[in-house]
Amino acid sequence: MQRRYTISGDQNAAATITILGVTSAATIRPSVYFMTVGSAATPADQASSFKFLRFTAAGTSTAFTPIAHDPADPAALGAGGYNHTVEPTYTASSDLLHFSLNQQNTYKWETLPQYGLKAPATAANGIGLRFIVATGTALHEASIFYGE
Repeated sequence: MQRRYTISGDQNAAATITILGVTSAATIRPSVYFMTVGSAATPADQASSFKFLRFTAAGTSTAFTPIAHDPADPAALGAGGYNHTVEPTYTASSDLLHFSLNQQNTYKWETLPQYGLKAPATAANGIGLRFIVATGTALHEASIFYGE
């Protein structure tokens, strides 16, 4: 059975900015099976569009140490990152999931862990949750559950 971990982060809304990323290692294939994103900002009628995309270089971000769901599990081999100052290098035509939401809404996506969105077992590759379009600049928070 896969070990399961959570990463979380936040980012001000802006087009083509990554809110959160899961980076692989040469020995594991992260599999994203749950995600939630929303905004705690003062309610406004603003919209954002997001995509889960695969990347081949993780870019530069603030590290988030993945938290094990089972405290008996070892430290994660994968890594989490948010607040990107250098965007990941995304793979062309690698759209895994595309969704939109209003700032006054929270969005949740979930599947069974064995059917999650998979990254390759290649160092610095992974999956990013990226703003595609944003009509406002409110801070959004996201959490991703993944297995390895």
